[in-house]
Amino acid sequence: MKNIALIGFMGAGKSTVAAILAEKTHRTLVETDGEILSVSEFSSVNAIFDKRGENYFRTLEQNVIAEIVKRDNQVISCGGGVISSKESMELLKKHAKVIFLHASFEAIKARLKHTDTRPLFRQEEKAMLLYANRLPIYEGFADVTIDTDDKTPEEIVQLIIDKYSNER
Repeated sequence: MKNIALIGFMGAGKSTVAAILAEKTHRTLVETDGEILSVSEFSSVNAIFDKRGENYFRTLEQNVIAEIVKRDNQVISCGGGVISSKESMELLKKHAKVIFLHASFEAIKARLKHTDTRPLFRQEEKAMLLYANRLPIYEGFADVTIDTDDKTPEEIVQLIIDKYSNER
C-alpha cells in the first residue's frame, strides 16, 4: 500500500495527525526528524542546525527519506522544511501520496504561543516571511491540501481518509 506523507509549516499539526492517521489506517508511523536524529550524533534538530548548518541537515534528511520510501504502508510526518530539497520531495512524490496540512499563520501562531521549542517564533516577522515563501511550494508539491484551521486532529484525519480512499 502506498505511503502517505504529511507536509506543512511547523504547528500545522503534522505529528499529531500522523500518529492518529497511522493508528486508524494500520500503517507504520515515521517521523523524519526523529529518523534524522537516530542517524546523527546530535540530540536535537536545533543542535544539528547550530553545529553543522542547514545544508548538512538537508543531506541527512534526503538520505533518511531515500531509506524510508523503500518501505510501504507508512504515514510519514515530514519536517516543515522538507520542501527545501527538491530531491527529497521528488522521492516522496514518487513513493507517497503527499498531503499538505495547511494552517493560516494566525492559527500556527496561536498553536505555538506556549512553546519555546520553536525558536523561529521569537522573531515573528522572520517566521511570517518564511511562511509566505513556503506556502506556494507546499501547494505545488501537494497531491491533496487539507485546511487545518478550526478542525480537530480527528476531523483532519477523517478528511484525509475520505480523500485518500476516493482517489485510489
